[in-house]
Amino acid sequence: MATQPNKQEKPSASKKKPSASWKLLIDGDLLLYRFGFKHEDTFEWPDTEDFDEVQTTVTDLDSAINELDAFIENLCEQLHVKQYILCFTGSSPFRYQILPSYKHNRKNAPKPVLYYQLKEHLFKNHPVKVKDNLEADDVMGILATKPSQFSYIICSIDKDLRQIPGWHFNWNKDTRPTFISKDQADRWFYRQCLTGDPVDGFSGCPGIGAKRAEKVLDAVYTAYNGNPPLQEVWKAICEQYKAKGLTESYALTQARMARILRAEDFDVSTNQPILWVPTRRREDASDT
Repeated sequence: MATQPNKQEKPSASKKKPSASWKLLIDGDLLLYRFGFKHEDTFEWPDTEDFDEVQTTVTDLDSAINELDAFIENLCEQLHVKQYILCFTGSSPFRYQILPSYKHNRKNAPKPVLYYQLKEHLFKNHPVKVKDNLEADDVMGILATKPSQFSYIICSIDKDLRQIPGWHFNWNKDTRPTFISKDQADRWFYRQCLTGDPVDGFSGCPGIGAKRAEKVLDAVYTAYNGNPPLQEVWKAICEQYKAKGLTESYALTQARMARILRAEDFDVSTNQPILWVPTRRREDASDT
């Protein structure tokens, strides 16, 4: 009888510790919003007989820059790593081409007033990485998984990045880096194929939340002693979509939206993403 695998195993903190050959991959997008909004205040002036209601936003650029630089320095000190790369989203991220409604609920969300000034400061004074068609998450995922003389620690508060194998650090929660294995990262990705991410505008399988997704995955992992073939995992995922009257093509769109790119998902010769397919041999797929 097949043994019951552990549910999403807690990442290990017992792997080799960071050394001088390590770099931090820091989510630069998040820093712009965090320190931009922190250093602006909006005041509303009430209606009068002569004037309509007026809003005034007051900012403090110098304080924002000082705190931003100090945050990066303290992060390096905390993790005992001297080198780092700030990763940013480039123009025309590819997910909008797959699903035009991607992040539609954020379309009119305001940026901090200091957004572009802080970005200019970071690009002039810090090592950065940005690539057109990719979001910051993808840049970090690719760098963290490609062969390199360096090892990397992904620094972000975004839970989506748990589908990237390697070292991770959530600056809001963690006291030290944790390690996510490839098996753990793959399972997190499969879970997100089912749950989607409504905040980002793709809903996954209707009625499937985190608990239900884990039950679906538990069943297929148990049947294969914790190591199911990708095709069997995909079959189980598609069965949930089909039960809701949705097609495999629809499920594949949700999976491609959920997938944070790894090195294997990016073609360096064309600078284009390789869309995920539910097979271990990409050359066998006809719709990449």
